[in-house]
Amino acid sequence: MTGDRVTYVGHATTLIEVDGTRLLTDPVLMSRIGYIRRIVPPPSASLHVDAVLISHAHHDHLDLRSLRRLPKDVPVVAPPGSARVVRRWTRRQVIEAMVGDRVRLGAVEVLVTPAEHDGRRLPLGPELPAVAYVVEGTSRVAFFGDTDLFDGMGDLDGGLDVALLPIWGWGPRVGPGHLDPELAARATALLGPRIVVPIHWGTLAGPRVWWRNDPAAPARRFEELVAVHAPDVTVRILAPGERLALPGA
Repeated sequence: MTGDRVTYVGHATTLIEVDGTRLLTDPVLMSRIGYIRRIVPPPSASLHVDAVLISHAHHDHLDLRSLRRLPKDVPVVAPPGSARVVRRWTRRQVIEAMVGDRVRLGAVEVLVTPAEHDGRRLPLGPELPAVAYVVEGTSRVAFFGDTDLFDGMGDLDGGLDVALLPIWGWGPRVGPGHLDPELAARATALLGPRIVVPIHWGTLAGPRVWWRNDPAAPARRFEELVAVHAPDVTVRILAPGERLALPGA
């Protein structure tokens, strides 16, 4: 074992630990985002991280109240637009990164990769990009905050230890720019990781969602479909707060 691991904190919030560097993705640490409520206990307020990775500016991925709970010296990596929001409202160090950039954070390098998603802050606001990240060290971990299926996913094939893939959301359905269990299973086949961990499910819920009494239903359906589309990939379903130790390279 390498000592590397990932924790599914909930929704698109994950803690990626590679070579002793701890990276927190899209932190949502509060009990609610507007009318969307957290249906599992919030994480500990004492999270120790070395940096934060933001995929896009939607409120359930870029939550300013959650960022303010983290120490002020923790830097944030974010795409254009999202970086401006963080810089304006938190006054913390922000590394603005575009697709193709590589950012050194502690002992790892983070590659910024494409995502197919409308990342604007407000529905009628200016268009903003969304990105994904690949954390590269002893282990190679890909994180997608939100995305649709797109052919370029296959460009990351060849050496991913883990893919953290969104499979649902907080409402009764997902629309364009998102993955559902079927599309996420097809994305898994394009990415070809050793292990895929479904995220973006079972954490936040809007009113009257059909899966409230069985939050893991989308994750189970995803596992079934991966067996069809990518049978060589291992699926690890983590409940919010659960941790996975990564296999050695």
